[in-house]
Amino acid sequence: MPRCFTLALFTASLLAAPTNPSVSQLESQARQRLAANDLAGALSDYLELARRAPDRAAFQDEAGFLLAAANRAPEAVPYFRRAVALSPSMDVAWYHLGVALWLLGEQNEALSAMKKAVTLQPANGEYRFRLGAALSDTGHADEGIAQLRKAAATVPGSKDAWATLGNALERVRRYAEARDAFHRALAIDPADASVRNNYGLALVRGGNPEAGLAEFRRILAKDPANVNVAVNAGFACLAAGNLHEAIQRLTEVLQKHPDIASAHYDLGVAYKQSDDVAHARPELERAVALDPSLAEAHYTLATADLDTGDASAAVKELRAAVVARADYADAWFLLGTTLQESGDVDGAIEALRHDAALDPTNAGAFNALGLMLRRRGDRAGSSEAFARAAALRQAEAEEKQKKLDKGAAKIRGSASK
Repeated sequence: MPRCFTLALFTASLLAAPTNPSVSQLESQARQRLAANDLAGALSDYLELARRAPDRAAFQDEAGFLLAAANRAPEAVPYFRRAVALSPSMDVAWYHLGVALWLLGEQNEALSAMKKAVTLQPANGEYRFRLGAALSDTGHADEGIAQLRKAAATVPGSKDAWATLGNALERVRRYAEARDAFHRALAIDPADASVRNNYGLALVRGGNPEAGLAEFRRILAKDPANVNVAVNAGFACLAAGNLHEAIQRLTEVLQKHPDIASAHYDLGVAYKQSDDVAHARPELERAVALDPSLAEAHYTLATADLDTGDASAAVKELRAAVVARADYADAWFLLGTTLQESGDVDGAIEALRHDAALDPTNAGAFNALGLMLRRRGDRAGSSEAFARAAALRQAEAEEKQKKLDKGAAKIRGSASK
């Protein structure tokens, strides 16, 4: 029969305990306090144990863990450092050190400690999960995804592992794989609306907006007040080309919640695709007023400006787009070609070089760059850019011919049967 560790028993045990207990007695008391969920008492005991037995790595690690659990991570880190110094093979201490350092914003050292924990205990799914999520959050996409895959394989029943893998994959636009990961998470917990919402977005962004809309409708049927999902449903209608329903849904959301930048952006795009620029522009302008970092809204405003012949306004919006998102290749290219048309040679060269670095397969960027470099008198640079454009176009033509030849071979093979 399990012991019931009541307050009365606990008080009696303290009264009966010697005033200066031995290390073993103090350790037993600490464990009892942990079992009774007396974290403050356990922390006091382990701090004393760490002081009395400074060569015991387990005491250092436990004291650090309880400090971190009490939101005292800066104080916890030295204990974890002593634990791993005393016992370099103590995987849990490396893991705790990594998590504590991560909470303090020491990302590089945190990653190093987490990697050490995984190396020491590769079968631990929690270690891999935390490491994978941290790698993904710090831009190490491939490495993070690899760790998250291993974490999900190690603990296949972990919804969080599959969902976090899905988020990491979606972040790098690997939508088909993200869809599959979210599907696995939903198989574990079909009632998780957040995962279902992410699953719907992966479906939409992966080219199946109708299926994504179906997932959003399932959520809204149970939770019609879910604003985020309502906006995503409008986005799905927009992606499916159902502009009338997109406008209707997004307008309804904004009537109740007028300060959602993404909804204004999607509504502006829906109006623009409906050739209703008069309604599109105010929505796009409202989107960037609410969220100046919304690069896509700046870009779409620029295209609207170019449609009306206002190149200077377009340049302003495109510059805002690349400030908001420095890796926005399409915006750099459009900025370069717009400046090219305006006669700003140096500005066009700078923008086109950015685009070429971000998208080295864009033959048009290299061709435009060659023209601008020639206009500036840089014949060597111009020749190099033109040669790169020609090589890319030749490669495109050869690939197209291969596909045509392959298709023709299939037809001939079918006809001969």
